[in-house]
Amino acid sequence: MVEITVDESVCKRDGLCAMACVRGILEQKERGGVPEVVRRETCIDCGHCVAICPSGAISHSSFPEGSVGSVNAASMPTYEQVLELIRSRRSKRAFRDAPVEREVIEQMLEAARFAPSGHNAQGTMFAVIQDRDRLHEIGSLTGESLRKLVKPFRSPVGRAFMRLMLDARQIETIAGYAPELVYLSDLYDEGMDVFLRNAPALVLFHAEDNGGMAVIDASLALQNATLAAEALGLGCFYTGFVVMACMRDQRIAEFLSLPAGHKIFGALAIGYPRLSYKKWPERKPARVTWL
Repeated sequence: MVEITVDESVCKRDGLCAMACVRGILEQKERGGVPEVVRRETCIDCGHCVAICPSGAISHSSFPEGSVGSVNAASMPTYEQVLELIRSRRSKRAFRDAPVEREVIEQMLEAARFAPSGHNAQGTMFAVIQDRDRLHEIGSLTGESLRKLVKPFRSPVGRAFMRLMLDARQIETIAGYAPELVYLSDLYDEGMDVFLRNAPALVLFHAEDNGGMAVIDASLALQNATLAAEALGLGCFYTGFVVMACMRDQRIAEFLSLPAGHKIFGALAIGYPRLSYKKWPERKPARVTWL
């Protein structure tokens, strides 16, 4: 169980920690009083209490000295700068024949690990593949898995059987993809890397398949990674076909010896881009319902 204490000698009695605590572990029972620690067994180690306290009165066993940083207000980007980064980021599939340094990938993953996660589980893990033979095998396994995925949907009998396992929308979606997936798998077998585009590195976002928030957590981490990659001068794209293959086939996870019970929920092919975009095209207007 975590240990949380409040140093009365430096506490400003402002109640900020109690307001910030998402689990109600810190309570200010009377205005101007020192917050009390209750229900500590429900703490999810979010760190809100130590982050909000202006005087450093909160001690938390999950955040020892040196593990809480100060916000550098001077480095905070403006809204316009954030929006420019988001608008200018593009999926890039043409890479230079050059490896990505480990230090650069680590910087990208530093951004990824700070993504929010359900219940602050922080369960998303990362597998970085740079070995060319392993990358090729992942492409081959992707093609094989996609063929296996769509095979039942290519006949009336197969589609009737799949109706026992999937809803109508899932069947319609996969059946619509079937010709393209078979075509791409054939192209890969002919020597065209349509799945990874000869990227020098692939980052897989994996976690325990608990049927809960894992896929959302991985997606949030992946989005952080794409923006960090753009800022680092990297190109990347979401390898949706690899993820599609992994959702119902564990062979890639087993090939990479990922932890038992883990599933791959996201994947980014990364490298130094051969193309540099100087413009960004408009998107569809936001479709908003104001209630």
